Amino acid sequence: MDRTTLTQVEIIRSYTAKQSDELSLQAADVVLVYQKVNDDWYEGERLRDGERGWFPAECAKEITCQATIDKNVERMGRLLGLETNV
Repeated sequence: MDRTTLTQVEIIRSYTAKQSDELSLQAADVVLVYQKVNDDWYEGERLRDGERGWFPAECAKEITCQATIDKNVERMGRLLGLETNV
């Protein structure tokens, strides 16, 4: 999967997982969004550690600045030791 094309969101309000398939998030976390359900929930991957799960869309704000997106992808590549083609 090409992570560089995924929507990125910044967490604006922390969220504590209530189910085993949910993702606990802190403000300022960056998450790659894999899918959206009814605009209320996102499934995503937390950038800092690659943890994956669901979280409420209301906790997140989409990142639209391309420079920030590129920087986040680059940072994730270093954190997770991935090859990036950016």
